[in-house]
Amino acid sequence: MNTKRFYPQRAFAVLGVLLAACHGKYEADADIRPVRTVVVGTGQYGDDLTYTGEIRARHESDLGFRVAGKLIARPAEVGASVLAGAVLAQLDPTDEKVAVDSAQSAVTAAEAEMARATSEEASYRHLLERGLTTRTAFIQQQTAAKTAKSRLQQATADLDLRRRQLSYTTLRADGAGVITRVSADVGAVLAQGQTVVTLAQPSELDVVFDVADTQVDAVRKAKTVAAALLSARDKPVVAYVREVSPSADPVTRTYRVKCTLPGQPSGWRLGLNTIVTLASEHAVQGVRIPATALYEKDRQSAVWIVRDDQTIELRPIGVARYDTDTVQISSGLRSGERIVTAGVHKLLAGQKVRLLPDSSK
Repeated sequence: MNTKRFYPQRAFAVLGVLLAACHGKYEADADIRPVRTVVVGTGQYGDDLTYTGEIRARHESDLGFRVAGKLIARPAEVGASVLAGAVLAQLDPTDEKVAVDSAQSAVTAAEAEMARATSEEASYRHLLERGLTTRTAFIQQQTAAKTAKSRLQQATADLDLRRRQLSYTTLRADGAGVITRVSADVGAVLAQGQTVVTLAQPSELDVVFDVADTQVDAVRKAKTVAAALLSARDKPVVAYVREVSPSADPVTRTYRVKCTLPGQPSGWRLGLNTIVTLASEHAVQGVRIPATALYEKDRQSAVWIVRDDQTIELRPIGVARYDTDTVQISSGLRSGERIVTAGVHKLLAGQKVRLLPDSSK
């Protein structure tokens, strides 16, 4: 019969490890955990005003037909890049073609009448010179020729107008740009001037956002704001306040603000969302850390400090303000200290750590 031996020393060792883990202590022979860290720095912080904006073209045009009609084709799609003269939409040209044919017939008839009146005027001129007709009869023929000439000019002008109206049934881009909005679909009956597409010129970009009436004065006084892509908030650029709406939107009661970007920053494209920050006039000196670095213990905020020997300790801190993804610290940290910024709830006091290569130095 096989029997198993019981070793009290081993059991006590295992129990000791478990108790140490329960009390947040770390045994030195455990694996070294890789961690992401950042070095604490100080800066000017205050009640900054933050808004969500959108990248738009500084120059946008709402394009529509100069004549009314039924939309039969619309090659333009949102996001498409087009060149000057590109066909964006097409109306049914049947009625305009009929009008052109009618105007062409009127020109042909006027030309024939002009030729007859001119010929008769020449004949009466010869008869008058030979004394075979009266001056009154000659003047009548001369007047008829002038009338025929005027009718030909009128018919020609009408034909030119009808041809231009026929060309207006094709909507073309008046310059190179990007289609940012489509306002009509095939089959719709459009009024004259009704918007079909919106064409933006992406060579100059604006950051557009809305502010409440309580903050509009602060924006009007500011000359610049810090703007960053929502996907790259750590890479802000300076944008210049170009225009603040003089009146509030009747529905939202907010004021539209447009800020011009310097040049065309890499990665900034039409339609992307941005974070716009207006610096506070009452900034204070303080420490700000990523929100992911916070650790809660006994209802007290704390952070893991990386010591010189690559071990960690948990230190309580005071929090002055919580922001979207950062925290402003009032006490407990000094500039130059290194803290853990990810996986803070999986660490133990005294644990040995290894800094990941992308950790801030």
